[in-house]
Amino acid sequence: AKADLLVHGMGETQILEIARRLDSGRSLADLTDVPGIAYRAIGGIRPPETAEPLPSFEALQKDASLFMQAQLADQADSRPGGRAVVQGQDPEMIVVNPPAEPLTSEQMDALYDLPFTRLAHPKYNRQGGIAALEPVQFSVTTHRGCFGGCSFCSIYYHQGKAISSRSEKSILRELEEMSRHRQFKGTVQDLGGPTANMYGMRCGRARTCRRSSCLWPEVCRHLPADHREVIKLMRAVLDWSGRQKRKVRVYVASGIRHDLALRSRAYMELLFGHFVGGHLKAAPEHFCGAVLDLMNKPRFEVFEEFEKQFTALSRKAGRKQYLVPYFISGHPGCTPEEAIKLTEYLVSRNWRPRQVQDFVPVPLSLAAAMYVSGLSPDGRPIHVPKGMGEKKLQMALLQYYDNRNRRQIEKYLTARGKHQLRNQIRHAQSQTRRKS
Repeated sequence: AKADLLVHGMGETQILEIARRLDSGRSLADLTDVPGIAYRAIGGIRPPETAEPLPSFEALQKDASLFMQAQLADQADSRPGGRAVVQGQDPEMIVVNPPAEPLTSEQMDALYDLPFTRLAHPKYNRQGGIAALEPVQFSVTTHRGCFGGCSFCSIYYHQGKAISSRSEKSILRELEEMSRHRQFKGTVQDLGGPTANMYGMRCGRARTCRRSSCLWPEVCRHLPADHREVIKLMRAVLDWSGRQKRKVRVYVASGIRHDLALRSRAYMELLFGHFVGGHLKAAPEHFCGAVLDLMNKPRFEVFEEFEKQFTALSRKAGRKQYLVPYFISGHPGCTPEEAIKLTEYLVSRNWRPRQVQDFVPVPLSLAAAMYVSGLSPDGRPIHVPKGMGEKKLQMALLQYYDNRNRRQIEKYLTARGKHQLRNQIRHAQSQTRRKS
């Protein structure tokens, strides 16, 4: 982009600091110590002596295996107080400073207390509006950050793993303002954040910790992974909605960490009993343990226990509601055999997932490094689905019930000798044809 500075992360504190320094007459060279920025080392500007050197752009082009080395080195210092990283990009060098400090609760309140209109810019009215605005127009952001550390996600970089939570008072003020909005119809579409049930959770070791995930392979002993704060907030919101003159329903549409939710029956009872609008998103992502390990996700048995609790507690609350499981096809490390195992499980449960994502190597995610390097984080060669043939096949196997996938699936399963699965899928596809 040839920009002098690039701001990364959420950006509010960096932009303010840059503006203040420029306003006081300071030069570009006086801005390079601002956390949460990247800059070019040119014209006498040099990286800090403590900066961690990454393999150069040219070296990565010659040896893709170095990509994992670069990812792990960068990821280890991508936290407030970490070291800058520097990469040669002949004839220049790029320096990326560690992230800015997460916002305090007071700063979060000040930001979200600003008088946002919840409306699209008037120019879009002439174009028929923005379809993507409707599902989130009357949602409330309760916090930022996620300490889940899923391999395929880059929220670790955008918002950090430290949770920045708004105060209960600020959230209730927003709900009150929202209820007076001329377009509000009585439904708060979401009360949450990147992961809804991480609100209010804090770890005092966030500045020094080098773990990318606080939950995998097990919950860190330093993380107070309790739901006291989010339970307190949810009860306050229920109290608020109960005092409104007209009926107001508040839902949690953000995804939750089901392994974390299992640690609190009280949280699950509140969530399933009052905040689910018929469907609840949950993300097992895959069925096979080896793939889940590469995703930094809990084993499938954990999801099955969550499903059991969801069913029992929903029944106890007298509510008929359903889990919406999310799955990813074509993730690095997922072989065709493991894709078939997932399909066999889905067919055995008669699950027909609609929320399916074909893996995309999101920049800065650990899984993107696996995709490029062909290596696991511990340096083992792994299978990486590439090319439209295999990627389409793995997606088709997840959506086995779709008649558009019939020929591809039949040909593949017949060649593999999977005749029983092929016949079961034929039956499922015939049911789909009858319904359509």
